[in-house]
Amino acid sequence: MSIARQLKDINNDAGAFVADVLSDDISRDDQIVFALRLVRLAERIKQRADSTAGMVIEGGVVDVGGSGQPALSAGAVEPADHPGPAVDD
Repeated sequence: MSIARQLKDINNDAGAFVADVLSDDISRDDQIVFALRLVRLAERIKQRADSTAGMVIEGGVVDVGGSGQPALSAGAVEPADHPGPAVDD
């Protein structure tokens, strides 16, 4: 949730940042502060990704109400028939 909150806050401020950059009305310090916010968010996302390396998430893709639009299900639609663990011969 922290990542989502940071991303929302940055998105809320991005328009004003871009407008100030385009009009050249933004101070060097304000540019650095915004850049550091982006860096902190990127670091949090990377840390999260690194901590979930090797994680297996079960799920499936289903057609929502015949709309032709795929959606991810929260879990496998049908139990998967997984083979047993690999055995060294």
